[in-house]
Amino acid sequence: MVEDRDGLAKRFVEAMQCISVQMRSQPPAGRVGPELTMPQTRTLFHLSGGPKRMREIASFLHTGMPSATSMIDRLVKKGLVRRVEDPDDRRVVACELTGGGTDAVERFWRVSRDRAESMADALADEELAQVAPALEVLAAAARRDSAGSGEHERRGAAPAGQAVAVKRG
Repeated sequence: MVEDRDGLAKRFVEAMQCISVQMRSQPPAGRVGPELTMPQTRTLFHLSGGPKRMREIASFLHTGMPSATSMIDRLVKKGLVRRVEDPDDRRVVACELTGGGTDAVERFWRVSRDRAESMADALADEELAQVAPALEVLAAAARRDSAGSGEHERRGAAPAGQAVAVKRG
């Protein structure tokens, strides 16, 4: 059967939404960590890549400096983030995770991994053999997308509007 790119994209989006709902619908066993807003959680994940200046945090969150500063203040009060001076320029302050912040990020990842493992366990061996390589392709696309290349590079993709042969089975 041949299906056009728009039809495939629609199926892809619907499947991603379903997976996202399933990953978030099951409450974690026990408490994952401190009560956090979505921007606070995103900030912790962002800071898990290393210290960031307040301007970088505000830009990442698509917010102004005052809002980012207030949010960081709340994370500092929760013991998840600390401010550190730049040894080369004392006027510059960076934010980094504390041990508690690192633990919170690790707990979130653990819950996510546990849910993904549960979904893998629900697959037959043949299904898992199909899904794993497809998810590796998806992960590579996500990395390209997050690199901000602007024009999305589609390696080996058919030109827009051209039909793509899809094996269903």
